[in-house]
Amino acid sequence: FVINFTTWIKIETKVEGMAYSGPIIQLEDGWKEIQEKAIDVLQDRLNNRLTSKFDQKIYISIYTKCYDMCTQRSPYNWSKDLYERQGDSVQTYLTNTVLPALRIKSEQGGTMLLTELLLRWSNHQIMTKWMKKFFAYLDRYHVVHHTVPNLSEACLKRFKENIYDEMRGNATAAILDLVNQDREGNIINKDLVKGIVQLYEAVDFGSLDSYKSDLEQPLIDATRNYYANKGENWIASLSTPEYLLKAEHALNEEKKSRCYLFESII
Repeated sequence: FVINFTTWIKIETKVEGMAYSGPIIQLEDGWKEIQEKAIDVLQDRLNNRLTSKFDQKIYISIYTKCYDMCTQRSPYNWSKDLYERQGDSVQTYLTNTVLPALRIKSEQGGTMLLTELLLRWSNHQIMTKWMKKFFAYLDRYHVVHHTVPNLSEACLKRFKENIYDEMRGNATAAILDLVNQDREGNIINKDLVKGIVQLYEAVDFGSLDSYKSDLEQPLIDATRNYYANKGENWIASLSTPEYLLKAEHALNEEKKSRCYLFESII
């Protein structure tokens, strides 16, 4: 999916330096081309985990098509329609493809769910990047002049509402289970957990609101319960000095070994 950044800038500069003077592009005709040559291709590559480069000629033609459709004179200026349709295409992909796949993994739970969720989040970031490139003209002009969310914000909002809000409960339960396994000395995929934790932070545009309510507080509560049970067993089986050493060791282990969680937790 890689196009050289310098090439991308040159493409935009060249296209936007030219006034569209061709025949009128009807909305359905233009959108059909964008859908088939760009969006469908992108989604197919994400579904099949393909990493080949996006054809540069196709990219140039799609960017140019979007630009031309957005710079035609009214009533043939399709900026608003393209903004809505690109958003609808993201929404449809999330609800018809991503969510069903996650629901299947959610039934299996644990690492299976978290792995699929992280993959789908990574795919969504790739999709967002390309939607921003294909429809860059919308971001620079339509968004600015109509006070609507930019493409990044709109894509993230859809992911949160359609994917995160449904999956967060099971995802948090899976994280808590893995953390307890780690405490018991079992080997877990810490990079996987770290990636999901970063997702919790990212869904609120950089704030920690969802992270704090959906992960931090449940983890604090679970940690309290875990060590309350451990403490009872230690008190019953250890002397006071041994108990204090055990508690100190547990605290140090939390600080050292839970590096895949944010510092605000540990």
